[in-house]
Amino acid sequence: MRCVRSVYVFTRCFERFMRPSRILGSYSIMMSLGLALGLVTGGFPWYTKEVSMASLAFLMTLSLSTVGLSEAKGKDHFSHAAWSLVLNYGFLTALILAFAPFFSKDLGRGWILMAAAPSAISIVPFSSVLGGQTTKALFSTAANYLAALVLMPLLTLLLIGSAVSVTSLVYSLIILIVLPMVVSRGVRKLRVEKSVNTALTNISFALLIFAVAGSNRDAFLEEPMLVLGISALCVVRTFGSGLLTEFSLRKLSVPVADRAPYVLFASYKNLGLTATLAIALFEPIVAVPATICIVFEVVWVISLIRWYPRVDRETVSAQTPT
Repeated sequence: MRCVRSVYVFTRCFERFMRPSRILGSYSIMMSLGLALGLVTGGFPWYTKEVSMASLAFLMTLSLSTVGLSEAKGKDHFSHAAWSLVLNYGFLTALILAFAPFFSKDLGRGWILMAAAPSAISIVPFSSVLGGQTTKALFSTAANYLAALVLMPLLTLLLIGSAVSVTSLVYSLIILIVLPMVVSRGVRKLRVEKSVNTALTNISFALLIFAVAGSNRDAFLEEPMLVLGISALCVVRTFGSGLLTEFSLRKLSVPVADRAPYVLFASYKNLGLTATLAIALFEPIVAVPATICIVFEVVWVISLIRWYPRVDRETVSAQTPT
């Protein structure tokens, strides 16, 4: 009887977990599916570049529709944005650039593109989950992307040079950043339900990962030591930078409302944008560092959710005005 009951409970839990809405709403599940299917099937046989750019443009539009420059509520928001920019485009960018010389020309370019990329848009919802002040995360993300319109092409051209087609770079940034920023203002007014926005965002991201991982299947399966080496640096890049920032800010008694977004800005880059630009401007192999780092960013945010005491999050939620 106990065995039958255990089987029943397991079946109900499995059915609940495997509901389509739950799968589509889970960033980690959709990312894992895209990665696994890409490695098994080899991704799209044709138009990998076009599918990747279309997926990311759609993804960026939906994600940016949650971000508003009107969220600023005082000098503290501008100060937070400035420090977030220092952490993401100063500290994290410098750390990533230090990895590039240890790899081949193509993989080195992958690290450089990652360093030049802005922060991930997912910092906004993750800040909320961790007890951070969402309005500051929103404003700092918007400021980060405005700065990226100058910093990303500047860093890319300075560090990669003539190997980059200026025309292709400008065109890609217009399609992947400028156009989504403009279109997202209209999408923002539509007030799309959060669950729908999340599901569509995750589907777009899964398609992007499927295309990028599939196009690099040989590198993943035939060069395990290379994957292991890149993975080790991804741990340093994500966990190392994040933990260093976390412990430093704790020593300075920075409250969790500010600390949580800072930790994310110090450890998160827009790797979807990095991978797509790698394919658009160079060869699929250039996207390998970003593709591998995506896995560690997912593990990192899950670790952070467990790391931050729930009591801290509840206290901040009670103190933060709505």
